[in-house]
Amino acid sequence: MSGPELSAEKVIARLGFRPDSLEARYVAELSREPAPVGFDPLEGSAAWELLDRLGVSGEEAGDVVATLPDPERTPEWWWLAERAAGRLVAAMGEPDVPRGTWPAFEGPSCGPAERCHFTHVALLVVPHTLSYYERLGVSYETARASLSDIARHMAIHRRTFGVTGTEAAWWVTLCLRAEIVELGRLQYNRITLGQTDMSPLWYPPEEAERRGDGFRRGDPSLGVHIPESGPLRPDLVEESLKLAGCFFERFYPVQGRRLATCMSWLLDPQLSQYLSEESNIISFQRLFELVPGGYIGDRDVMQFVFRAPADAVLDSLPQNTSMERAAVAHIRAGQHWQVVTGWLELPS
Repeated sequence: MSGPELSAEKVIARLGFRPDSLEARYVAELSREPAPVGFDPLEGSAAWELLDRLGVSGEEAGDVVATLPDPERTPEWWWLAERAAGRLVAAMGEPDVPRGTWPAFEGPSCGPAERCHFTHVALLVVPHTLSYYERLGVSYETARASLSDIARHMAIHRRTFGVTGTEAAWWVTLCLRAEIVELGRLQYNRITLGQTDMSPLWYPPEEAERRGDGFRRGDPSLGVHIPESGPLRPDLVEESLKLAGCFFERFYPVQGRRLATCMSWLLDPQLSQYLSEESNIISFQRLFELVPGGYIGDRDVMQFVFRAPADAVLDSLPQNTSMERAAVAHIRAGQHWQVVTGWLELPS
């Protein structure tokens, strides 16, 4: 169901987005998508039930339901939610489709409707995501676990800003597209090396070609990701990698070699200067062969270790764990953390 006829210009103006902003670009991109079909306005009781299934409850769920978009009462927000949902459903199960622009809408400077927008989109898309997994033959338990980042990133937003919202909503949209599969302790997504915006930093073409099958541009690969869900224990990592080997061989088989890659500051070799050989992070690093090169990852460390901005005052950061102490000591010494790529062979 579509609301009153609206244009991108009207939506941008009525919602008060600056014409040169990321939000305005988001609206403009959605206006170029095919007209969505098959979405009905969200209703309170159905929204409450779906939020509960997704693990969203309490104040978060209440705020989401209180701001549900409606084609008559809030046509601009319904216009956005419907078209954003349509874009995600159209890309369902297609990992090489670019993810597009997704503004943050984070923090108390945004209004309630803005901060709940991505959860509204999720409520429209989740039934389609679950149907996709069901048609593929994936269990409901795995499908639900793979959507757990909705509640997880809402919880992170609450801890970071003290209000309801979704942290890193662009990442959650990949979960909604059935790209991110959670198998035990780790998450995985299918990628095509060198051809998508989720590809890792990789070997130069000559070196990739020399290494052969599984390394070349255009070869299928898997991304490995570490959700914020407790200790990175070696036994849990090993179990997850075994699950991934079986899962992708069954549901997404490929011809030839398929490597698993991880691009993260957690693979920075400099961590060995601060953490013990027995630490979970160092054990995780030892599983991977590193690709030369990388980029400065101070922002990533500040975000994932402290949930703090890159320019946070170092003396204000907690120093309760070895990782927190290492993060601060390294930057205080005038050094930079690095985001690097590693690869491994999944167990068969």
